[in-house]
Amino acid sequence: MLSFRLFGVVLAAAIGATAAAPAMAQSNACVHLLVGAGFAAKMRIVSGDFATQWSDSFAIGQTKCQSLKDVTDGKNFTVEVHALAGQTKKCSPENIKRVASSPSSVTFQTWGTTLSVKCQEPGTTENAEMSEAARTPNPAGAEAAKNPPKE
Repeated sequence: MLSFRLFGVVLAAAIGATAAAPAMAQSNACVHLLVGAGFAAKMRIVSGDFATQWSDSFAIGQTKCQSLKDVTDGKNFTVEVHALAGQTKKCSPENIKRVASSPSSVTFQTWGTTLSVKCQEPGTTENAEMSEAARTPNPAGAEAAKNPPKE
């Protein structure tokens, strides 16, 4: 239990540090699956007609990143997350402008259930539900971490 509390404190500090920064992902786009999520997930990047392959699946408490190298400088992109055996959701904000000269990455927080996926950049419209999902383990998510569903 202490490790989840420590994780929550570290995550809260990270969220606070990025709250004032607008979405400017440039080298990688990442999705972090909060411990309160009730699912395992995959992620990908979409820009116009281009889309990366879906990532390998990842479990609660893990982060998965994909490179933005194939997104043209100056073009907009959106990150999508897919709950295994569930819903696909576009992360908020959508249509982030690619600035190739920036070495930074953007990381979206994901939580919810398989049929009600939520995904947003920390600090954009942070709410109590996201905060709770960052601190409180979800039994369904823990089970999905141990035995990911097959798709």
